[in-house]
Amino acid sequence: SRTTFYNWNKRDSLQDLSSRPKTCSRQTPKWLERIVIKLRDKQNLSSIKIHFELKNRDILNPSTGCFLSESAIRAIFARYKRGYKWDKLKRKKAKVIRYEKQCPGELGHIDVKKIKKIKGDDNQKKYEALLIDDCTRLSYAEIIPDKTAVTLSGFLKSAVNYFKTNYDLQFERLMSDNGNEFTTRYKRNVSLHLFEATCKSLGIKHIYTKPYHPQTNGKVERIWRTLDTEFYSKKWFFSPEHREYELKQWIEKYNKHRAHLGINGLTPLQKLLKLNASVSLESHQHYETAKESVIL
Repeated sequence: SRTTFYNWNKRDSLQDLSSRPKTCSRQTPKWLERIVIKLRDKQNLSSIKIHFELKNRDILNPSTGCFLSESAIRAIFARYKRGYKWDKLKRKKAKVIRYEKQCPGELGHIDVKKIKKIKGDDNQKKYEALLIDDCTRLSYAEIIPDKTAVTLSGFLKSAVNYFKTNYDLQFERLMSDNGNEFTTRYKRNVSLHLFEATCKSLGIKHIYTKPYHPQTNGKVERIWRTLDTEFYSKKWFFSPEHREYELKQWIEKYNKHRAHLGINGLTPLQKLLKLNASVSLESHQHYETAKESVIL
């Protein structure tokens, strides 16, 4: 037609024009994109972790029309060049057998690792000890001067007191590796190890990982990685005291405010409160049932 001829005649070339709309009513707001990029840069969180973090902060609320899916967050990463450069080769992964205890305090995981020295440290090596609850992922960590049995026994007492005071949590069993700081089970004619004696005095059964299999103690190994990516790589410490203060603040944030993928996006404290609420409800129902049976 004449109209079609003149429309094509106005163009510089015969190539098809883009069909992309000039505006998009469902595009992610700029203020929300800035929050996503800030979480990515400062805490190095993945897309699903950012989704849970925004949900816990009540920023994502379907009732107000503010919703951001995991794929939309990945699209924001791509626009701002914040994505990971994954290896394109598909590697065959071994089947992983996962487990999780049902009751808080049923099993704890303890480990110690060497950390980098900072300005103000003496010439001695510095270590970090950590204890995590298998069920709720509640954690406690300290910077220690060495990894002897005496030091780790003192750390265990402090950790047990921390969990008892703050969360009313008592450990039944404690898993560690087979290092000399934890046990002498592979040495002959040796008296009871100091750390094992401390566990016994606290009423905790000490169990061990399979030799040369750190994945048996996988939950504490995973939090080491989280500390490296979200704490040590993002913080600058002016002194050993400043490092210890920041570590305590981060542990409190981890326990009370950080969404954890292993427990369906809940924080460790939320998981503990949820389990305590379910136990209280079951106890109340059991009491009502027993009361009705007595009346009948």
